[in-house]
Amino acid sequence: MAEVRENEYLLAAQVARLLHVSPKTVSRWAKEGKLPYVRTLGGHRRFPGAPIRELAERLASESMSIEDVLGQSPAAQG
Repeated sequence: MAEVRENEYLLAAQVARLLHVSPKTVSRWAKEGKLPYVRTLGGHRRFPGAPIRELAERLASESMSIEDVLGQSPAAQG
């Protein structure tokens, strides 16, 4: 995985590629407080690179689903 630059921020599409989900899912998780983000002056979400990449690495190295890591159970999504 690429090295993270200090103060690197990612777009929702970049986060989606890293986590193998859609950008809309990334936005929903951010809105639900499951992913850290900041807002730009224009109101767009930017995601801090280090925690997102750590999450992606954790998912790759452990046999856990994204739902397990984020604390969301598929049954609760009904």
